[in-house]
Amino acid sequence: MGKSFEIESLHCLCSSRVIKDKAAYILYPMDMLLGWVDAAAERYGTTIIVITGMDWQNVFSPWPAKGVPKGSPDFKGESARFMELFNGRVIPQTESVLGLEKDVTRTLVGVSMSGLYALWQWMQSRMFTNIACLSGSFWYTGFMEWMSKLKIPRKDGKGYFLLGTEEAKSRVRAFDSVEKNTREIVTLLENAGIDVTFESVPGNHYSDPIPRLDRAFAALSETD
Repeated sequence: MGKSFEIESLHCLCSSRVIKDKAAYILYPMDMLLGWVDAAAERYGTTIIVITGMDWQNVFSPWPAKGVPKGSPDFKGESARFMELFNGRVIPQTESVLGLEKDVTRTLVGVSMSGLYALWQWMQSRMFTNIACLSGSFWYTGFMEWMSKLKIPRKDGKGYFLLGTEEAKSRVRAFDSVEKNTREIVTLLENAGIDVTFESVPGNHYSDPIPRLDRAFAALSETD
């Protein structure tokens, strides 16, 4: 088992193998990944750092919005504050603890709301070269309007998007648009010249978390 520590009240789990020039940050519940982190670091040749302990609903929401499903607490829209903490303190302190190089290549992996956040951050920051958004919450109120008006920046890295085939069949009407929106986002990024992969795989929002992570890492580690 790798090194576990806390930074800025967040829990961090790092793979036993530390690759000095590559780091993948995963915003995901840590207990689900305890048996996977070390094997994945070996398989994909990157330091893996799992970050958890966040107020999931609020730090990954880019602006305030009504709660979904109806009756849920409203989203507070604290992504800008979290990005400042993440980029300015959490990442530098983590990489100092691990002894990573200054010019480390970083990947950000998010699932559900943190998948939404991963793309939102990638569009505004050069901290991460690559991203993976697994079942990203692209139904979020106002997100497609924001993306459609955005001047998409040049990206030399890769984007990976995955969605379960059952996700657009949710009983919650607000979630129905997730597949359409994900495909539109992929097209927007491709048209901007970004190297993007989209995969539709069997299952719903919660299916097969480890195999889906493996698919993401395999795709991002492919070389031309």
